[in-house]
Amino acid sequence: MNIAIEEVSACRRRLRIEVPAQDVDAELKKITDEFQKLAQIKGFRAGKAPRAVVEKKFSKDIEEEVKRKIVPQAYREALKTKKLNVVSAPQVEELKFQRGISLSFSTLIDLAPEFSLPEYKGLKIKRSETAVTDEDMDRVINNILEQNADYQTVTQRPVAEKDFAIISYEGSIDGKPVSEFVPDLPNLHQQEKFWLLIQEGIFLPGFGQQLIGAQPGDKRSVNVTFPDDFPQEVLRGKQAVYQVSVEELKEKILPSFDDAMAEKVAKTSAEELKSRIRENIARQKEQQGRSEEVKQIIDQLKAAVNFELPESTVLNQTQRAVYNIVRENQMRGIPADMLEQHKNDIFSAAQTSAKDQVKVGFILSKISEAEKIEVKTDEILEVIHSYAQQENVPVQKMVKQLQENNGLEQIEEEIRNRKTIDFLLQSAISE
Repeated sequence: MNIAIEEVSACRRRLRIEVPAQDVDAELKKITDEFQKLAQIKGFRAGKAPRAVVEKKFSKDIEEEVKRKIVPQAYREALKTKKLNVVSAPQVEELKFQRGISLSFSTLIDLAPEFSLPEYKGLKIKRSETAVTDEDMDRVINNILEQNADYQTVTQRPVAEKDFAIISYEGSIDGKPVSEFVPDLPNLHQQEKFWLLIQEGIFLPGFGQQLIGAQPGDKRSVNVTFPDDFPQEVLRGKQAVYQVSVEELKEKILPSFDDAMAEKVAKTSAEELKSRIRENIARQKEQQGRSEEVKQIIDQLKAAVNFELPESTVLNQTQRAVYNIVRENQMRGIPADMLEQHKNDIFSAAQTSAKDQVKVGFILSKISEAEKIEVKTDEILEVIHSYAQQENVPVQKMVKQLQENNGLEQIEEEIRNRKTIDFLLQSAISE
């Protein structure tokens, strides 16, 4: 078999492969024999039709089957012969095949980049503080109290800071309803029985502060100037007037952190709830600390070595990143037309992120190879069982799904990368 390699770019090659005529003829004979054994042709018993008749009737099918068998075999043999570390699916080009003549084709492939590892043992990092402080406890406890607050109606005083005013409002700009400017956002124009926290930065600029001092039942005109960075571009710089009716006033009353409250929110005592809170904070701080330390390790490795990246790998990772960015923004309620307007920015951000992830992936892979970091079957099975439980499906069904989507290889890679990062963290030196 003849193999020629043409350099297209730093990581991309074009393989030109030619399979000798005798090998093609041997495969052709083998496939024809198989067709002859199974052929059902009118006038002949099954499998008893003459070879010439079978070749004539199934000529195209036989040739397609020959190509289907020979091309991947020749491709794999070429990679093995030339010791090529390919990271992309082959793109077959210029396939030529005629009976009695050699079969030839070319294919574009991307190779894993070649580079020398930087010094990766003993990297200096700042260790994160993971001790749980009184301030940490107070913050979480206050959040729990806020979530279980009671809201009492107030009648003996006017609206004040931190109150909840229940209001109805309708807005206009230069005498026109705000809805004419932003028809897709009716709440910017009009709303009934709206709960507004009287606090700077809530709702529209300066809106709540202009209601301070109003009594329930009062009506007020509220003036709003939309800032230059307002999300809806059409409203930037415009001045709106809102006619507001203060329907009711509510004051937030926080409960006491006692056994009754703990029983209500967690079916436990106050002391036990505090213990759980402390454990959760400690776990979160450990996770956050690990993330910060990992980032320090990754940043140092990225800065210490440069190499070209395979185009197809970057593109695939970019597409996944774009999908994730769009999905996250859609879940946040960002309109599709706004995402479309910023598609170039989204792609650019996704591509930058993808290049970093691909580069780090190759570095970690090479470190794991150098340190002989292996992934055990039990570790993969543990992840599969976890996925199956999350999706409430049988383990065998989850395995099948993963096999169909190259998921098992991804799981193995993720576990190996995690173990490699653990190794790097253990060998790191605290500053």
